Amino acid sequence: MVRMFHSQLSGESPVARADTLLEVRKAEEEAEHIIKEAQERQKAIVAAARKQALQRGREAEEKLKAEIESTLSKEKKSVASQKEEILSKGRTEAAKIRKQADERIPKVKNHLRDSFERAIDAAAGANG
Repeated sequence: MVRMFHSQLSGESPVARADTLLEVRKAEEEAEHIIKEAQERQKAIVAAARKQALQRGREAEEKLKAEIESTLSKEKKSVASQKEEILSKGRTEAAKIRKQADERIPKVKNHLRDSFERAIDAAAGANG
């Protein structure tokens, strides 16, 4: 009876009120559906962003590795070049020392022979 009285006061029939409630319910369901879709889109966007961030991280890591390998390769070539230069200078210096030694051999031989002869002469003079 109270319901009838309320609907009579508001000027709304029970059928109209039921239709209004159905429309409200439908609007609520639609709002829930929109919210659910938005949450799903949000999850998809976050997942895509994470995937993209991981991909960028991998790409940055690969780029860094390539740069390191390139730098290392350049440094190895530089070290090899310096090594060859040092070895070349060493060979040149060794050849120069060898030549000087070869040039001194006759003088050394003569000096040793002269020293030996003097020692023999001195020994012969002391014995004789």
